[in-house]
Amino acid sequence: MNTEAYDLATFSREHSKYLAAIMRSIQLDAKHNEGRNGADLAELAQYLADDMNGYMDSEAERIRREGGK
Repeated sequence: MNTEAYDLATFSREHSKYLAAIMRSIQLDAKHNEGRNGADLAELAQYLADDMNGYMDSEAERIRREGGK
């Protein structure tokens, strides 16, 4: 088993779960709390998405470099 690929897939799955939970929280906040926490929740989601994008970019570059050996 390719441990690095497994770790990357696990990381991606966990981030997706976190982002989905935040989106559900934003929906519930809008419905039941007049959206009072929506901006903060959206900021958290953006942080997680940016973190994931940065990590995936670096991993893609690393894989590209290793593939060229």
